[in-house]
Amino acid sequence: MSKKILVVDDDFSQRDLYFELFRDSGFDVTAANDGQDAWEKIQKDQPDLVFTGILMPRMTGFELIEKLRNNHATQSLPVIIFSHLGRNEDRLRARTLSNVDFKIKGYDGPNSILKTVKNLLSTPSFAKPAVTASEDDRPGVPMI
Repeated sequence: MSKKILVVDDDFSQRDLYFELFRDSGFDVTAANDGQDAWEKIQKDQPDLVFTGILMPRMTGFELIEKLRNNHATQSLPVIIFSHLGRNEDRLRARTLSNVDFKIKGYDGPNSILKTVKNLLSTPSFAKPAVTASEDDRPGVPMI
């Protein structure tokens, strides 16, 4: 049985790009338009990983993660935040959350994202964010 990924973003072109990338890589993929839509879909059919944007109507990516962490059934569900802005405050906030990785649109490309997804789904216990201080110092990563 293939792993299930929920792709959440109100930017339909980005959402569809990653939906197709994950589907073409053999994953069972579902899409959601925003955090509220995602929360409803997660309740029906819990995915193995959530790939979400941050700024969305009705419920942001961080609000979705808070709901996930406050629910026993989803508290350890791995999440990748995919940020348009790469704002330092968002990266720092993501670091405080368990089972959350942070990627930046325009810096972390599809191949890097796919590698991270495969690693997270093959790791029995993804408990700490993958962003480290040394990664924050990578050239070209905005430190807004």
